[in-house]
Amino acid sequence: MPAVGYAEFLAQKRLVVQSPIQDVDTSSIHPMLFPFQRDLVRWAVRKGRAAISGDTGTGKTLMQVEWSRLMGKRTLIVAPLSVARQTVREAQKIGVDVRYVRSQAEVTRDHRIWITNYDMLAHFDAAAFGAVVLDESSILKSLDGKTRTLLIGMFAN
Repeated sequence: MPAVGYAEFLAQKRLVVQSPIQDVDTSSIHPMLFPFQRDLVRWAVRKGRAAISGDTGTGKTLMQVEWSRLMGKRTLIVAPLSVARQTVREAQKIGVDVRYVRSQAEVTRDHRIWITNYDMLAHFDAAAFGAVVLDESSILKSLDGKTRTLLIGMFAN
């Protein structure tokens, strides 16, 4: 068996995920967002699956709400309880209706963007949503944590 070079070995191990490219024009992103926020939202929509991280005060909440709106799918935002109601208020600033729910039973077909807190996550069916946002995801740092384990189970498919 011929020896494989290290670069070729790494290339064989590389995972290639095809992104469902959905391009949006910057002008379709709410003008209240700063140019760097619009660029990040556009990039995240284009990728489909993305992580936006930033320092406190950089407008991550508005970016996640705008991403949710532009994805055009029923979206569940999962956030710490202390942040969930604040997200609802922030979304109103850019004209997006985000509704707080505590279980799947409260999710209706006539609305697209929902938010709940991490403690309520077990009361939801991941298959009912086309997009998910994990806000303040530092809660997932513990490899054997309850919330992380639950999320892995929910999205294993």
